[in-house]
Amino acid sequence: MDLFSSLGLPFVAIDPAVDERPPRPLSPLQLARWAAATKAEAVSRRHPEATVVAADTTVALDGRAFGKPTGPAEAAETLRALRGRTHRVYTAVAVINGPARRRASGYSRSQVTMRKFSMQELEAYARSAEVRDKAGAYAIQGDGGRLVARVDGPVDTVIGLPLHLVRRLLREVLA
Repeated sequence: MDLFSSLGLPFVAIDPAVDERPPRPLSPLQLARWAAATKAEAVSRRHPEATVVAADTTVALDGRAFGKPTGPAEAAETLRALRGRTHRVYTAVAVINGPARRRASGYSRSQVTMRKFSMQELEAYARSAEVRDKAGAYAIQGDGGRLVARVDGPVDTVIGLPLHLVRRLLREVLA
């Protein structure tokens, strides 16, 4: 929400209350795009007078999508897979201008290289509250940033809201 506030636009955060499991297997990028669109549609149906911005982030390694972990064990498994390796982060954004019935969507991609953190660091971080609701089981803007060696691409994509993309999509639907 801090990122969205930086745009200087009034907003209200609304839980889309959707099942984020896709109806069929999807690639990591397709999954992020599907989830962002699904969230935007759900909120737009409940608030047809609003302009809705929805985003979803997926971490991808070797063609596998790593979403939000269900608990510390899954977080640890994800972090073990990412440890010392470079993965892609996709954040898809869907925007719907309800009154004008205009839609736009897109995605941003970054590459993140994790350092070879110790198993002790991994276990401690996997038990932290920070891994909840985070694709790839880490929050780069928090303590998870210490696990990262390098980011190639926009950091806000990894955080989960690529502002350059949000600005462009808002211009498209509000024009």
